[in-house]
Amino acid sequence: MGPRKQDLCVSGSGCYACERIRLFARITRFSGSTEIECARTELPTAGAWAFTTAFAGATWEAAAGARPAGDRPDAVDGEVTFTVTAGAAREVAVALEWEVGAWSPEVFLLIPAAAYNGNRYPCRPYRYPPMVHESGDVGPDAPILVTDVPRLAHDGGPSRIQLSSGDAATPCIAFHDPRAGQAAILLTDQGVLRDSAVVNHGLTVEERPDRTHAILRVESPCVRRQTLYTMVSTATPSWDRGADLVPGARVTIRYRLFVFPAPTVQSLYDRFAVVRGDLAGSTAPVNEYPLSAAARLVEEKHARENWLEDGYYRVGTHDAAAKSRYQDWQAGWVGGGMIPFPLIVAGSPESRERAVANLEWMFACAQRPSGLFHAGQHAGVAYGDGFDTPGTERWYMTRKQADALYFVVKSFIALARRDAVWRLPAHWEAGTRRLADRLLDTFRRFGQLGQYLDCESGDVVVGGSTAAAMAPGALALAGEYLGEARYLDTARTLAGVLERDLRAGVMTGGPGEILKCADSESAFALLESFVVLYEVTGEPRWLERAEAAAAHCLTWCVSYDYALPGESPLGRVGARTAGSVWANVQNKHSAPGICTLSGDSLFKLFRATGNRRWLDSIQATGHAITQYVSRADRPLGDPAVMRPGYICERVNTSDWEGPAGVGGNLFGSCWPEVSLLLTAAELPGIYLQPDTGLLCIIDHVEAEPVFSGNEVVSLECRNPTAFDAEVRLFVERSTDAGRVLGQAAAFDWETLAIAAGERRTVRVG
Repeated sequence: MGPRKQDLCVSGSGCYACERIRLFARITRFSGSTEIECARTELPTAGAWAFTTAFAGATWEAAAGARPAGDRPDAVDGEVTFTVTAGAAREVAVALEWEVGAWSPEVFLLIPAAAYNGNRYPCRPYRYPPMVHESGDVGPDAPILVTDVPRLAHDGGPSRIQLSSGDAATPCIAFHDPRAGQAAILLTDQGVLRDSAVVNHGLTVEERPDRTHAILRVESPCVRRQTLYTMVSTATPSWDRGADLVPGARVTIRYRLFVFPAPTVQSLYDRFAVVRGDLAGSTAPVNEYPLSAAARLVEEKHARENWLEDGYYRVGTHDAAAKSRYQDWQAGWVGGGMIPFPLIVAGSPESRERAVANLEWMFACAQRPSGLFHAGQHAGVAYGDGFDTPGTERWYMTRKQADALYFVVKSFIALARRDAVWRLPAHWEAGTRRLADRLLDTFRRFGQLGQYLDCESGDVVVGGSTAAAMAPGALALAGEYLGEARYLDTARTLAGVLERDLRAGVMTGGPGEILKCADSESAFALLESFVVLYEVTGEPRWLERAEAAAAHCLTWCVSYDYALPGESPLGRVGARTAGSVWANVQNKHSAPGICTLSGDSLFKLFRATGNRRWLDSIQATGHAITQYVSRADRPLGDPAVMRPGYICERVNTSDWEGPAGVGGNLFGSCWPEVSLLLTAAELPGIYLQPDTGLLCIIDHVEAEPVFSGNEVVSLECRNPTAFDAEVRLFVERSTDAGRVLGQAAAFDWETLAIAAGERRTVRVG
């Protein structure tokens, strides 16, 4: 008995679902990772259904159910439970499949942090670190190219993406159909519990050869057929295997399916931002290590292991820099020009002096006559960003230059906030203007800033990406600070150019070693620029664009707590993954924090719009980051490799570095240390609106509001951790939340000293 036609409608979806989406239960038998045979049964998408079948030497009973989601009018909740009632099934997996008709290569496929537009772009199968060099791949009109990552085919041939649920920031498959003006979001969870461990689901999208239909599959256990992904290779032999199920074994796959009108790709992102946590379960944060204590430990480590008496902070430690020049000076991306700012705002007197010296060194020793800062420098020798690829010796990442401009101006503002008599040195101002003028000249000549610039001429040598996403914010802030209207005018125009990628739903080019795979760093940088443009100009249009960019950013933020292996370095300390942030689709790991920002743009966006979604997101990310700091009393992994104050970029939920790498592969000090310093310097630990009672706690403390009438008059605060905390308290009325916060706002906030275990009452004005 097949499903009735009327059962196939998803509430609120019109007839798109019943005409184009069919649901199947599937059982597959394997030999190793090779599929041998399968059995499929069509299911209704509403109501309940049960069936019995014999397959793979066992008798199966399956019960399926689907019903309207009570809290989501455009969604259906469903599950199917497979039970072995007799016999023994060897090397099998069970699955739910959604067969989508009227598919086409125009459909935009989204798997959060794993596939954007299905990664359907030409591939260059270069080894790591990849760098473009072929004549057709360079120049201002260079195309989007990806490395050998899981992707739908750009041209003919087989077209399939197969992933583990651990490969996605949210276990989800979503798509936008531009011809029908419809979108769908299929949410599931990490996997099923078996033998006291969670076994991951597989997430697969497979297109027919003619691209007219696609299968979306959620499978348990995850069995990637024949090959799987490791660094820049989809050809690694798969180590996945089917399960051996005995009588009584039961597997349940649950899902939530949304189908809704969506005139644009942005409509898909906007809806996903609302519903991404629907199946996440509890993600309540655990208070363990305050931001101030973590920042102090990281700052001390930087003083001990990163500060070079030549006058600057290395991006890596001294011993790492002795082995790799990339661990020495870099202008942006992974630290470098960013680190003076948080140390000026929140560092010790010695660190502030060194931050100023770092700025002096940048302008005196690390700037070219063209105005561009040295992309990298080691042992007094400047180098480019081409990874020694012939012909790239003069290539500088645009992103590094935009980062440097943005953060040196932020540092100037912080220095003036700290000392009212401080004045900008003339040669610092001249150097800042040279860099800004170079970017203006390049934009005037090319209509873009590209991904790579020639370090002498400023020419765009590789264009066509979102790599310059920080540049509008940097130019706008420089224009405001230096009183240069032309910088602000260019910032507006450049932001409009970069909007093309936001509208297309794919932002690329921020990291320097992934070609143009989709990445979160470009998305967060564009969000930062839109927020800065709003703060500098007061023009409401930038808020609309900022919210669109923020919705994109949330696809990269982990929405749930992945069940890490208990024996892994992160599993042993009970680390939680919610709030960590994926960097890109090539390097398949989440990370502690945003590369390399605090995310205060989300906090500012909340204040300007009142949308609690943005506040909740930065609360999760800001709170999560300190758990990844290695400490003497709580080393993460090998204490000799992860010394006190070290943060590694790996929050591995994917097995892209092998099954043993999940929850581990913590190799040493990395850029999230700068993200943590920025987080401690730019975000309030406690935010309160006394007239509405809205209370958000980002730091690792507790606070309960005490009301007098409808007004909060005090907070009952407690530090439940074993570490003294200095907590930044930001109190404002809701009517003041529209006020521009600007840069270095922490100077205006009260600091509460709360000793370990202490309770105290704090009156609020």
